[in-house]
Amino acid sequence: MKHATRSVARSGKTRPRQTSSAPFDVLVLATMSAGKTSFINALIGQELLHTANEATTACMTRVEHRQGAQAFDGACYSHNDQELARLKDTSAAMLRDWNANSEVKRICLKGNFKIVPSPASGLVLHDTPGPNNSQDHKHAELMLEAVRTVSFKALCYVLNASQLGTQDDRALLAQIRDELATRPDHTIYFILNKVDLLDPETGETIDAYVGKAHRYLTAIGFDQPIIIPTMANVALYARKALKAQTLTRSQRLRLHQALAYLQENKRSLLHATVVPDAIKKDVFKALNSLERQRQLKALDAQACEKNDLQQLVAISGLKTVEALIKHQRQSIKNP
Repeated sequence: MKHATRSVARSGKTRPRQTSSAPFDVLVLATMSAGKTSFINALIGQELLHTANEATTACMTRVEHRQGAQAFDGACYSHNDQELARLKDTSAAMLRDWNANSEVKRICLKGNFKIVPSPASGLVLHDTPGPNNSQDHKHAELMLEAVRTVSFKALCYVLNASQLGTQDDRALLAQIRDELATRPDHTIYFILNKVDLLDPETGETIDAYVGKAHRYLTAIGFDQPIIIPTMANVALYARKALKAQTLTRSQRLRLHQALAYLQENKRSLLHATVVPDAIKKDVFKALNSLERQRQLKALDAQACEKNDLQQLVAISGLKTVEALIKHQRQSIKNP
């Protein structure tokens, strides 16, 4: 089964052209603790959705980008699709409570993604429960319902680099392969997350793990997979720091370690990324531009600190995902 970057189906039927603000839905799937929700938060640019070292996503959550919005408006709905609550300014704490409420099936949010450059309005991210929760079999049902009912243009499947090839992960990938076998116009981006936790000194290099992921995915049936090694948490912390948002002590430590890594292995993650050449070229171009800007402001410590954070986001994998989404949206708009 082949999943190409250009995924506009040529079925003979005329499709209406989309505007830049037309909805573009991205479905995000993963087994528990792969970093799926952290990845979504990094794309949003803030810790909006609840994360923890356990199963935290219990319902479907739709997050739509609206340029210029001052806050995230939110509503939650029951299993029979009745609105249970609505707020003009939804906090992370309230979302955590909604998510933990067994009466809530889905949450809808609309607000401004705090990233630079800002994406076009209409980008919609869909968070889904990890299906391998032995404590609640409804999680698997909700995930499958999302695959079958969300009109997604791209699917981001998050792999945990340090736990590649588990039985649960293999089973979910096989299920996704079978579900999409008759829907070849869907692009899949495989997000090889948590690569910052690998230990190169013991042979856990990014190149080696991307190669391992490639063999794993092709063996399951995904031909020529797009693979993006990613540091979602690090990118989120860098984006929070750029917005002067508060970081915990642990987050500051992770960010400091990542900045040290930036100086030693800046391009290794981008070189290992398996994406179309045009996408990789765009990301390298952005990184080169940041490096030139840093040289021009070498005597300005504050400017250099900001630039280092921007470079970290550029190599984190998030810029690559955003470039892929932007390219795909443009391809749909101008087929």
